[in-house]
Amino acid sequence: MKVATWRGSDRFTIDEAPEPTVKPGWVVVDIQAAGICGTDIHATQGLFPWTPPLVMGHEYTGRVREVGRGVSKSLVGKAVACEPSYGCGACADCAEGRISQCARCTRVGGFAERVALPAACVHPLPRGFDPVTAALTEPAACCLSGLEQFRMPKNATVVVVGGGIMGLLTMAIARVRGAKRLVLSDPIEDRRNAAKKLGATVVIDPIRENLRDRVMELTKGRGADVVCEAVGKPELVKETLALTRPTGYFQLVGVNPKGSALPLDLFDVHFREIRIGGAFGRGTAFRRALALMPKLRAKPLVTARFPLEKIADAFAHATAGRGAKTVITPNAS
Repeated sequence: MKVATWRGSDRFTIDEAPEPTVKPGWVVVDIQAAGICGTDIHATQGLFPWTPPLVMGHEYTGRVREVGRGVSKSLVGKAVACEPSYGCGACADCAEGRISQCARCTRVGGFAERVALPAACVHPLPRGFDPVTAALTEPAACCLSGLEQFRMPKNATVVVVGGGIMGLLTMAIARVRGAKRLVLSDPIEDRRNAAKKLGATVVIDPIRENLRDRVMELTKGRGADVVCEAVGKPELVKETLALTRPTGYFQLVGVNPKGSALPLDLFDVHFREIRIGGAFGRGTAFRRALALMPKLRAKPLVTARFPLEKIADAFAHATAGRGAKTVITPNAS
């Protein structure tokens, strides 16, 4: 079978790899769609601690090709969303379902024609749900995991800074969790338009408008109930924290580079009693995110599709910030 191997920087090769073999309790999946994550792009830019050679891709769906002993044969042929990693099963993090934090976590790259995974990592799609759109389940699970850390305030105003896929999904999930007013800020018009389609009440171009002034105008000087920084830039953290009302919630959605300092006035956090949350990975939220997916109206977020052989072009497209989500389709007919 073919896999796309990251060789460092923006270089990829298409290689022949052994066919995955099914083990007891495992399944083999033909990959239908695998999204390019911002983390993947950051790795090619030297901003995330991954080491090549590596098969990337951790947002994918497929169709079950084969099952191992102990797995129901009824899964064969089913379209499934895939959790892309599994833990050691013995540590405290695994016991709590925090697989992304397991020190011996194994990630299975989806930029390939096929993968083998534990059966517990694959979940049948809701009836009639598009498998390409369903590839957004993994990032949606990461967003949901963060928003589940607190109860959404009644009639909440939620401000999301950054209209990439994580910001847009965070905003959409906040809507279905009861937020009343959704505000999204991004300098790219296409992303602001996507936010409107997902239910944004207000969109802001921070190049043309002062973000803080606009948010304070909307909230009568109080600040937003929930503020989510969904870019992953330390310099934005300080700016966006200031948009949070006293006793409000500030959520780190974007992944900042490793070693980034927290640029905050700690007295201000004490005085205004701001609650700051971070989430890394999908936590235990994958199944719940998959159930939510049909309600998010997320199909328009998949804006470009590339075959596996064109993965370098796909990364160039995604890195340029074109559209919302670029996906690889290894087994497209």
